[in-house]
Parts: sequence; C-alpha cells; structure tokens
Amino acid sequence: MDAGPNEFSTLLAKNRHSRRHDRDGSVGSAELLSDMISEDASISSSSDYAYLRRSVESVASITSSELDEFNWRRLRFYLVEPMVFILLFAYNLSDTIVKNQIIYQTCTSIFFFNETDCRQLGTKNASEHIKYIETTVQPYSARIFMTSSIIESLVPAFCGVFIGAWSDHFGRKPLLITAYSGYALYYAIATIIAQLATTYPVSPWYYLLAVCPLALIGGSVTYSVATFCYISDVSSAQERPYRMATYEVAVIFGLMMGSFTSGYLYEATNASFVFLTSCCCIFVATCIILCFIPESLNRRRFQFIQSVNEVDEDQDLIESTADAGELVRLFDLAAVREMWQTCFKPREYNDRAIVCLAMVAYSISVFVIDGSMTVFYLFIREIFHWSIKDFTTFETISMLVSTVGNILGVIILKRILKLSIVHVGILAFISESMGSCARAFADTNWIMYLSVGLGALKAMAHPMCRTIASNVLPTNELGKFFSFYGCLQAFLPFIASPIYTGIYSITLTSFPGFYNLLNANLFIVAIAFLLLILRKKREFSARYEERF
Repeated sequence: MDAGPNEFSTLLAKNRHSRRHDRDGSVGSAELLSDMISEDASISSSSDYAYLRRSVESVASITSSELDEFNWRRLRFYLVEPMVFILLFAYNLSDTIVKNQIIYQTCTSIFFFNETDCRQLGTKNASEHIKYIETTVQPYSARIFMTSSIIESLVPAFCGVFIGAWSDHFGRKPLLITAYSGYALYYAIATIIAQLATTYPVSPWYYLLAVCPLALIGGSVTYSVATFCYISDVSSAQERPYRMATYEVAVIFGLMMGSFTSGYLYEATNASFVFLTSCCCIFVATCIILCFIPESLNRRRFQFIQSVNEVDEDQDLIESTADAGELVRLFDLAAVREMWQTCFKPREYNDRAIVCLAMVAYSISVFVIDGSMTVFYLFIREIFHWSIKDFTTFETISMLVSTVGNILGVIILKRILKLSIVHVGILAFISESMGSCARAFADTNWIMYLSVGLGALKAMAHPMCRTIASNVLPTNELGKFFSFYGCLQAFLPFIASPIYTGIYSITLTSFPGFYNLLNANLFIVAIAFLLLILRKKREFSARYEERF
C-alpha cells in the first residue's frame, strides 16, 4: 500500500533509533535508509518518494569520516567467508594427522606391534611384513573412524532440529561463535592426547573424547546453517549465487591450504604441535567473529518492506531476545513442527517440488562425501602406500583443481554461456561421477591425478543446489529450511559411515576401490533429480526463469 505522512514520520523516528544501534555495532542508519528506499516496493508514487528522499537527506547526511565508517560496516558483512577459510584451514591442517595418529596408536596399543614397524606404516617400498600390519590394522582403525563420525553427528542431528529457530530468533552470530568454539576445544583435547602418546601407549579410542565437545558445542551443522543464513540475509537474489560460490571457494581453498601445510608441518614437528596450531587458528577466528562481524538478522528485520506495525513487532522481538525468560524455549518442540511445516507445506506453482528435489540431490552428494571420507585415506594407503606428504600433496592439487574449476565454471558456464543454475549443477554431478569411476580402477599415481581433472567441476554442485532452494523460498523461512537439511546432513553419517566401512572391509583384499563405483552411480541419481527440476521449471517458465 502507499505510505502516508504518519508512516514516514514513524520511519524517520526509526532512523534516529537506528543511529543508537549503529554505535553499538549494528547496521549503519545510512545503509538502512538506502536499503529502505531502494527496496521498498510499497512506495509507489514519485511525490511520496521525493518526500522520503528529502527527509533522508536532512536526517541522514553524512560526513567523509562517517562515510568511511559506513564502508567499513558494509565490508564487515563480507568477513564471514574469510572466517570459514580459517576454520577449514585449521580443520584440514590436522585431519590427516588425526587419522594417521589413530592408525599408529592402534598398531602400538591395540595390536602391540613393534613401535619401529608401526612408524613405517604408510611409507613407500614397505616390506611384506609392513603391508601385512597395514592390512591388519586398517579394519580396526576404520571402526574408530566410523564411531568418531557417528558421535560427531549424534547431538548435531538432534539439535539441528532447533538450530533454524534459534538462528531466526537469536541471530546468526551466536551460532557461529558456538560452532567455532567447539572446534577449538576439539583440537585442544587432541593436543593433550597426542602429547601423552609420546611418552607411553595411549589407546586411540581416547580421541573420541575430543569429538564429544565438538558434537555438543559446535559441529559442521551449526556453522554451516548459520553461514548459509548469514549470506542469504546480506545478499540479494542476484548476488546470492556468487556469494554461495565464494563460500564454496573459501571452503575448498581453506582445505587446500591446510592440506598443503599439513605434511610439511608434521614432518618438521609432531602431531601435538599440529593440533595446537589448529586450535590457535580457530581461537583467533572466534575472536574476530565476536569483535568485528555484525549480526545479519538485524539487517533483515529493519528493512522497510512491511507495514509500520510489522516493523514495530520486529523491533519488540529484537528487544525481547535479551530477556532471560526466552531460554526456556530453546528446546520448544513446536519449533520441530514449524520447521517441518516450513519445508513440506503446500506452495504455489511447483515451489515445494523444486525445493525438495534440489535438496535431495544435495543430500545424495553429502551422503557420498560422508561415506568416502571414512575410508578414502585407508584406500590410498592400501593401494599406493603414500606417506602423509604424498597424500596431502594429492589433496592440495585436487582442491586447487576444484577451486579453479569452480571459478572458471561460474565465469564460463554462468556468465558467458548463460547456462541456468540447474544446467551447471548437472554438469557438476557428471564431473563428479566421471572422477569416481577413474578412482575406482586406479592402480597408478597418474590415474588418480586424472580423476582429479575429470572431477574439476564437482565443487559447483553444492552451491547450485542451495541457490535453487534459497531463490525459491522467502527469506524469513531460510533459517528453518537450512536447519532441517542441516539436521538431515548431520544424520547421514549414521547411515553412510557404517555402509562404506562395511563395503571397504569386505572388498579390502579383492577390490578396495569398489566404493567409488557406488559413488558414481549415486551421482547419476542426483542428476536425475535435477532433470526433474528442469521439467518442473518448464511448466512455469515465466516464474522460474529469473530465479534459477
């Protein structure tokens, strides 16, 4: 509806109130008013628009110093991706070392092999005796990896039901801080265990103690849901695919740099020092989030896209979040029902079918990743007997190719060739399927590196699927939606890890790469779901053409 003088007066009052928030670290009033003017579809007449513009200029005029501060406040909304880079750098810096340490401690403290022989595991030109030890230790180590994956997903799978509601109510920033703190504590405990193992035998099962706080306090579900919602809050529909791709690049580049550094740092020091380095990196990232990154939920709530009464209700909601009485609603089961209804309620046109198909394809890819992560390092050691440096070098090249493929894919496929988001996702899954087929039959190093080239576009699959869903859903439902699928993503290791561990243990002596054939076929199923989205899109092409 058209906005009258009373509404404009209320808007200007809100502007003065927002300046007080600006001093406390919220979005600047100048940015707020600019967004209100540019995005408010309710201001239809040119006279009303001119009236509001003059009011804004009289109330929100800024000096050069205020402009610099405003630019800094806008820049802070882009700090979330660098923090993801730091988190994933620290994670991959220690990930392979944790697995190697578990295998080593299994060899010494569970099977009581000679310590000198255990140190030769995973080295080139190993003797037949060392290969026998490797084959003996691997199935037991795989069970520890599987148990760790399940514990890490147990509590997040439960709490993920509520994460969306918490995110929409309390904001994205508290969840980011909580998740990062969990990872920091994980590596702090792992440092202590690894250091104790240098003096006397320590069971590898003690590493599960480090996983417990990660599952209880943080976990990938918490940080990923909060990050996706944050990006969706501060980006437009046109900008969102590129922000999602940037997030994916931050993930891959962080993993790549962590993997590249891991082998050299471990060779120069030891496992406990590597874990301590990861702990310190994540602690620094947590401090940056706490001190510099603003809350994005305020930006969405203050946008003048609703009536004045709705703005007032949102303001009351923001003030009520500080009330301690709200803590009793943290585990309100009504949030579960609301989240379920948000994801599966009937929607106009083909919205519900398209969203579900996109996220099923996404979930299939996550299932493959969760299962493969459990056994991939064991597969490499069994077939190629690579050292940690050999393995991390391969991981680094693989991630570098994926990053370049992601960037060039967006530029060439999306911007130059003007392919739709769905077509880009299909090409990404085809790339993943080809890479999996090559890995299944790899028996020399060059075939493994060929599989990396064949899978160059794989990093584009996830952001394209998420973008399809986020461009169809309204903004105020994204938190609950991503929370549901984050919960599903956390639950998938319960299924994927035992399946892949069992398959690998059964085929270890005959065809260790068999699980890669399973991966290739699952990616083909994901392609089929995206083809169904194309069919649904053609039924209402006018509605969906600009969205995906």
